[in-house]
Amino acid sequence: MKKRIVFDKIRDMKYISHLDTIRFLERLFKKTGINIKHSEGFTPRPKLSFGNPVSLGDETYNELMDAEIISELSNEEILDLLNLNSPDGFYFHDIYDVPKKSAIANDFDILVYEIEGDETNIDSLEKLLNSDEIIEIREKKGKTQERNLKDKIGNFKRVENKIFLELYGISPKSLFTMAALDSKNLDIKRMGYKK
Repeated sequence: MKKRIVFDKIRDMKYISHLDTIRFLERLFKKTGINIKHSEGFTPRPKLSFGNPVSLGDETYNELMDAEIISELSNEEILDLLNLNSPDGFYFHDIYDVPKKSAIANDFDILVYEIEGDETNIDSLEKLLNSDEIIEIREKKGKTQERNLKDKIGNFKRVENKIFLELYGISPKSLFTMAALDSKNLDIKRMGYKK
């Protein structure tokens, strides 16, 4: 049965890279005794899939993982086992069945962020977000490419020194570069996904 598992990766765990998070979760399933279907071939791997990678140092809430679980356990039992064996900073809070062909990247278009900083930094970001166009120029395979990041921005609002932002398939770090901001001066939280 394919399960979609919702979890938070916060506090010190935000410093674990995407690849290390995958390795940790593979070991966690092994430790709990929850059996996962494996791929076939010379080096079988557990059938786990994830949404967009999270930047190192960003907290993430309502993160998604799909797992093909073959153990005869209820969803509540799976959650209990995962939480019982997880370190502080990893918390699993929902699980539900999804069709086998379902994929996180296909089911959700929008990533939701909360970005907090001092007034000057948030002013700069808000000014950029209010621009009619946000043209990013980048070099790829020896060719110069342009794209309008404004097309990748959904709803956003500012509350004091926080911006709540919806993005379509881009990282907010692209916007920070355009606004001449250093992400080290911002508190970035990915709050989840929207359809």
